[in-house]
Amino acid sequence: MHVIVDGAKRQLHRDIVDNPSLHGRVLNLYLNGEAYPHWVSDYFPIAHVEAPELAAKMRQHIADENKHIALYKAAIEKMGQPIIEDLPHSFIFNSVVRHYTPVSWAIYDNHDADSKRLKLAHFLAHAHCLEKRVARSLDYHLEACEQRAHSPYIAKAVGAVLADEYRHIAYTVEAIHDLLPTTSAQALLRIHQLAERRGNLDFSASQLKRLLQENRADWPSSHRYFYRFCSLAMRTLLFFD
Repeated sequence: MHVIVDGAKRQLHRDIVDNPSLHGRVLNLYLNGEAYPHWVSDYFPIAHVEAPELAAKMRQHIADENKHIALYKAAIEKMGQPIIEDLPHSFIFNSVVRHYTPVSWAIYDNHDADSKRLKLAHFLAHAHCLEKRVARSLDYHLEACEQRAHSPYIAKAVGAVLADEYRHIAYTVEAIHDLLPTTSAQALLRIHQLAERRGNLDFSASQLKRLLQENRADWPSSHRYFYRFCSLAMRTLLFFD
């Protein structure tokens, strides 16, 4: 089964990269995910971080997200496609994952130190699981870009983003284990792993279906029915998850 899923994902990203219009729309999905922290008030609560080293890594994380926004914009422009910075939140992976997350990580001044530490760990777990999924997606996308993108810049941009994502994955999980005892850290991570898995099924099913409908002519006709089946299968898995 893993081989079949892996092959389907590779072909999906190749088909996306082959068509500049479709590719531009997908890069806009990635772009809006990077911009999402600017639209909410509870991402990167650095003011409540006690450890200077963690605060510095979170500041670098924010700077990386801003760099990614610029990289994706430049890549989209290279293809002559429109930049779309105001997608509905239901089209943004971060927001969809939050829909399935049963806890809030918003930190307020009146929270005690233990509460702040726990909520910070929840945010870092959300970020960790989300970045891990994005990195998996970008692994496939980078391979497709290196083989078939219309400009070598696009693969360079995606590769730069991917390198940062791996660094984010590493520091966030380390910080969670620094903040909490091992058993508590593992339990907290399970909450966010489940939310991310369900969010990914929802997001992937809905966005694939949307692009198949709105960009029907941009997909290879021989693959459209298979991708429709994939979208339906993900929606079915979400229902039984």
